Formats: sequence, structure tokens, C-alpha cells
Amino acid sequence: MSNVLSIAAVTAVIKDLLENGLVSDAIVSSIGDVMVTALPPDRISVEADERPQLNLFLYQISPNRNADWLSNTADKQFARDARAANPPLALDLYYLLTAYGAKDFQAELLLGYAIHLLYKIPVLTSDRIETALTNATKVSAANVFSQALSAISATELAQNLGEIKISSEFLNLEETSRLWSLLQTNYRPSTAYKVSMVSIPDRHDLDPAAVKNCRLPQIDRVTSIGDRSITVNNSLLIRGRDLRGEITKIRIGKQDILLAPQDVTPNQITLKVPAHLSAGVQGVQILHSLSSAPDRFIESNLAAFVLHPEITATVTQIRDRDKDVRSADIAVKFSPKVGASQQVTLLLADPAMPHKIVHTCLATSANEDTDLLTFNVANLAAGTYLVRVRVDGAESQLHVDLFGKCGGTQVVIP
Repeated sequence: MSNVLSIAAVTAVIKDLLENGLVSDAIVSSIGDVMVTALPPDRISVEADERPQLNLFLYQISPNRNADWLSNTADKQFARDARAANPPLALDLYYLLTAYGAKDFQAELLLGYAIHLLYKIPVLTSDRIETALTNATKVSAANVFSQALSAISATELAQNLGEIKISSEFLNLEETSRLWSLLQTNYRPSTAYKVSMVSIPDRHDLDPAAVKNCRLPQIDRVTSIGDRSITVNNSLLIRGRDLRGEITKIRIGKQDILLAPQDVTPNQITLKVPAHLSAGVQGVQILHSLSSAPDRFIESNLAAFVLHPEITATVTQIRDRDKDVRSADIAVKFSPKVGASQQVTLLLADPAMPHKIVHTCLATSANEDTDLLTFNVANLAAGTYLVRVRVDGAESQLHVDLFGKCGGTQVVIP
């Protein structure tokens, strides 16, 4: 953990995301004034004056599996010196997100909103973190976090955090009961999240003599060229510090193959997205080695990006046709291939309202990686549908024309 404000910063960032979403969500705004807090649950009023509220509570901290990143560094002397100069610390933060409301359905609406919002944002980039931190300090210059952040810029803190990953932690009945018993307060509808933040010691904090002039590459941001959604037809743009080594390689995901970049400068690297990757969240690391020792690496921090699938779709069969509804088979071609263990969901929308999903359908699990899946849809009205898919949470993207109109792959159910 490269800054003592990191834990508070993660809480502040998630709280800001929830607050901003409440303002823009039409359904939730119908509830009225909703508070978002980060308090121990026993501090929340659940008496007659209970009000609509979301509360984010940090209930557990554990080491991140990437905490001992130096153990994977081939330069053992560098690893020993770096540990002595500034031992790395990486954490997983576990949050309980609880919804409150005195009236019927208030808690359910709020919890549904929060789960949907965080599901759409599995990875927070440093740019988004910086924006959220800036917003958090503007709420009140007198609050504790704003005063603590006054000694460091939001930009610097966001760069220290790098990227954070948010994932659901579904607790069973026994785990939920045990947790709320420890909290010693009345149960309310809730869900849990794990937030992974991988931090390493900043190279500027290390003793130059101790690390023998070795410079740690630092990834700050991973996007595509042109800041478009990342697909297999794009090139990655990796920005950071000290990215160029004598020999520079890139590791993506859990692949054993190290990739050679297209272009390298000290502050950025470009790389064609490999076609063999799967859609979803992918990790990225920069590795440096010397020509005299090509199998000994100094590794960067672990960053992440979301690889979105690209699709084409056709209706292959109409079944159970009657006056009002249809059943049909929709064949979807994927790029990249879908892994056998990945969850795939078909999303159909009205082309006039592309963001309003009117039908969803889960794919049958495949026995092997494939670029073609068939979805059996039922009870659909005849008409034209906009087709999207979601692979492990990564959605195929809509296209926006010169007039700002959204479009994409469509099928016609006759």
C-alpha cells in the first residue's frame, strides 16, 4: 500500500460512485432524498425515523495474493534489497453494502440499484479514481477525508492506487448470520464486495544504492488507441513510467507467452491485442530483462483492462410461431472465442431505445472454446432487435454514428 490514505480513498471512491449514480437514476430518484454513508451499521438509525439510505462498511482486510510480487522477480538480490528498503503491501478490502428504508420496497430498490451499478464497473482506472477523489473532497472541506487529502493531491493518490477491481462476494446464510451477529444490530438487506488493490513500493522511495540502479516499470493506465472500448481489433496503449528496458516484454492474463510490444518509449507502450485472449478482465504486466540475462526479469505493478467481445448475429430458426409471439434460435459469432468456463448472456433491446434491455437469455455451457453459440429465445414479439452479449461481465459495445445515434448488430424476428 503506497499511501496511508489508500484504504480511506477506496471507501471514498465507491461512496462517490454510489452518490453520483443516485442522482442520475430515474427509478431510484423517485424514492426521494437518499443518503450514502460509510458508517458502522450500529450507528445507523433503524427506529421510527429510519430513512432511505445506503451504507458502505469495511468489515475485513486481508493480504492480496499479489502482495509478495517480489517473489516472482528473477533478480533475487534486487528483491532482497527492495524488501529491505520498502516492503510491499497489497490488500483485499471486504465491504458490506446495506440498504435501509422505512417504506415498502425502498431497501430493495436501493440495493438493486447499487448491485447493478457496481456490476457495470468491475475495474476502476486511475483516471476514474482521481475524478471520484476530487468529487469526494468537494462535498465538504471540513470532513475528515478532505482534511487528510489536503496534504497530497488527488492525482498523486490515484496514481498510487493504480487500478482497483470490485467483485461480488455472495455470503451464504451462515456467513451472513455470523457477520450480523458480530455487528450487534438489526439485520437489513445487504450484499458483500471484495475490492482488490495491488500496490508496490514506489521506485522513488527505494534506496538507489540498495537497488543498484534498477528502475521498476510502473503502469498508470491501460486504454486503447483513441480511447475506444478495447477489442481484439484494437491496439493497447499502456501509459506509465520507466516502461522501456533493454529488453521489454509484456505479460497479459495468465498466459505463459511473453509478448513483444509494437512501440516502446519510457512513458508509453503500444501492443496489438492478441487474438487468443478471452473477453473479460485481463491483467497486464511489463517485464524488463538484460541481453546478458534474458530470463531474469524485473516486473511492473499489475494493471488491468476489460476486453469487450465483438459479435455478428443471425436468426437460424423460427419455432412456435403464433399470432403474437415467436420462439427462435439466434446464432452469435464471437471475436474472441468464448472460453468453456465463461458465462455468456444474450441481451436484446429495442433499436429505438438501445440501452433498455427487453429480453435476456443465458447460453448453454460449451464443452470447449468456441466462436459460435446458439441462443434459444422464447415469447418474443415479431420485430427488429438490437443484439448485444455479456461475457463474464464484459459487454459487446454499441456503435455511435456521426449524428450521435446508437446502433449495432440487429436481427429480425419475422
